[in-house]
Amino acid sequence: CSVSRTTILRFAKKLSMDGFSELKIHLKMEIADSKKPTRDIVKEVCSDYRKRIDEMEKNDYAEVCRLIYEAKRIFVYGSGAVQSFVAKEFARAFLSAQICMNQIEGGRGERELISDILREGDLVIIVSLSGESAHVLEFAKMLNMKGIPIVSMTKLRNNTLAQMSTESLYISTSRVSTSYIRNYETTTLYFMTVEMILLKYLIYEEKRREESL
Repeated sequence: CSVSRTTILRFAKKLSMDGFSELKIHLKMEIADSKKPTRDIVKEVCSDYRKRIDEMEKNDYAEVCRLIYEAKRIFVYGSGAVQSFVAKEFARAFLSAQICMNQIEGGRGERELISDILREGDLVIIVSLSGESAHVLEFAKMLNMKGIPIVSMTKLRNNTLAQMSTESLYISTSRVSTSYIRNYETTTLYFMTVEMILLKYLIYEEKRREESL
């Protein structure tokens, strides 16, 4: 700063500091604070929710509803812990529409057994986050070879599972972080989408029944 050490010391004293060392500590803390991005993560996540809800309201999910309506049997598979909860929610929610979905649980052996018993008219719903897990793609490949239609539910991005599916549901997720938590990813919209699909299906089913009269 082109000033003497005495001037710096007097400046620190005027700021009620013991000396130059304490001044350096305060300057370092201020620089660190200025580098932290100021984000309102609650506002960001709520904004993402509102945007997605608006999109779901406009989408009639007609093709997904048709596949569910015309399926003789429906199997639903979640590729991980959260995904399994979403799969379970699919099965629970659609009981309201008097549709019994069979949840696929277990590892590769169980998936192979299921693929062996699948027949024409069956439908498989696969819930995944990335849509790139090796065991998920292996399962989807088996279903494709048997001509079994797939409805996939993955994050909002291009992925291999979505490309292998008959119909794809894309879910927006938000990544948030704080000083103590890094890269937390929201999953609420997966469950909200399940409920919205149910509501859209009930409307679709009513129209199909009226058309058949």
